[in-house]
Amino acid sequence: MTNQSVVVHANQSWLDTGITVSPSSSLTISFQTGAWTADPSTNHQQLYGPAGDAAIIIPASEPGYPLVGAAMGALVGRINDGPVFLIGAGPTVLPSGQSGNLSLCINDDINHLYGAGLADNLGQITVFVYSTNTLPMLTYPVINEPAQVSPAAAGSALGPLQHLIGTWTNQLKDTDGLPYSYNVMPLPQVDPSSPTGYILKNFAYYEELTFSAIHGSAPNRGGLGTQNCNVLFYEQRVYFAEGPNKNALVHAENGSLLFINDQLQALGPYGNGDQPGLGNQTVANSVAPTQQFNLIKQISVPHGNSILAAGTFQAHTGAPQIPVVSSLPSGVPTTQYGQIDPIANPNPGYTLNPNQALADALLAAPVTQFIALNVSSGNGGGGVTNIGFEQQHANVDQYSCTYWIEALNNATEFTQLQYSQTIMMRLPIAGDIISFPHITTNTLTKIQ
Repeated sequence: MTNQSVVVHANQSWLDTGITVSPSSSLTISFQTGAWTADPSTNHQQLYGPAGDAAIIIPASEPGYPLVGAAMGALVGRINDGPVFLIGAGPTVLPSGQSGNLSLCINDDINHLYGAGLADNLGQITVFVYSTNTLPMLTYPVINEPAQVSPAAAGSALGPLQHLIGTWTNQLKDTDGLPYSYNVMPLPQVDPSSPTGYILKNFAYYEELTFSAIHGSAPNRGGLGTQNCNVLFYEQRVYFAEGPNKNALVHAENGSLLFINDQLQALGPYGNGDQPGLGNQTVANSVAPTQQFNLIKQISVPHGNSILAAGTFQAHTGAPQIPVVSSLPSGVPTTQYGQIDPIANPNPGYTLNPNQALADALLAAPVTQFIALNVSSGNGGGGVTNIGFEQQHANVDQYSCTYWIEALNNATEFTQLQYSQTIMMRLPIAGDIISFPHITTNTLTKIQ
């Protein structure tokens, strides 16, 4: 079924949409635009939307209406000649297990048994019918690295990164059943409905994140010394946890994390001079290099962005003190950041400080030790590159991220991962270029 818009007229009885439903179909209907009325003399002579007139509920004594017990003027549907169901403003998932064509109608006296019927109805509405998102499977690693005995995958050589190996997903939920995560996403939009020149698309999300150690390392030779990169590959999938597009993929990313250590330079290509085979000989007077940053993150985002960030790590006892982080840009109105909007800004408290989601998660999970990893594109020659369209409309010029790898209840295993990531996006607003923080925060649990 192709996703499509359908126009339903108030004076029309049972519109056949031409959309065929099967028992295995999963379709959703949502209201787009328009207004109508089933009786112009009601509701103070004002039109209303597909939810109908809440002041008039059809009684069981008037079965000539398509659906008794529902509001007059509400949008209703049926599949073939099956039972009528309420749609309203939606989004509404169609009943499962039925087959046939989908028909839509206003909940009114369609056979004019009690009055004028459809003859005095006014207006029309447009709805969108689309495939309902399927809940993703989050029980398998996103990466399956082939097993090898020699060379073995790196372990302790990865330093703090060794604790990341495995698959992480959202297990902790708040009282509303949402994960302790939040995304603040400003988007440019030139439209009369967005006079500030931008809109928000903020939401809770859940994700699957797999880290896998490769079988070997990546040495960088410098002449007299070698900088050895011990590597984790990672794959990330992010899904909406709420809103109209719940369960849909919203972000995918892959890349690598490097833990760098310093070594002497091997003699010859393989440490055995010019002799065949492998060896452990080093260049005479070889000196291990030193560097300010021993953590590297390389990111590939399929929006056309590539990021290189460098940093360090520190181990601590107790629980981390999650800092407050501001999502507000400067130079443009920001009132919408603090106003609740169930679609664009469902949690203003988290919007103004996305790290509050992390602090709230710590109340549900007692952390007794942690390792903090901090990386930034401003360190060690890092940077960000973007394709041309992104340079013009949403140019990313800075990246920073803090990871907290955490152990709970005095355990020795690190089974909780929190992060706070900030991407600075430069958006063209009203002839000026404004820097907007795009912030994501999440609390994940290692599942394997």
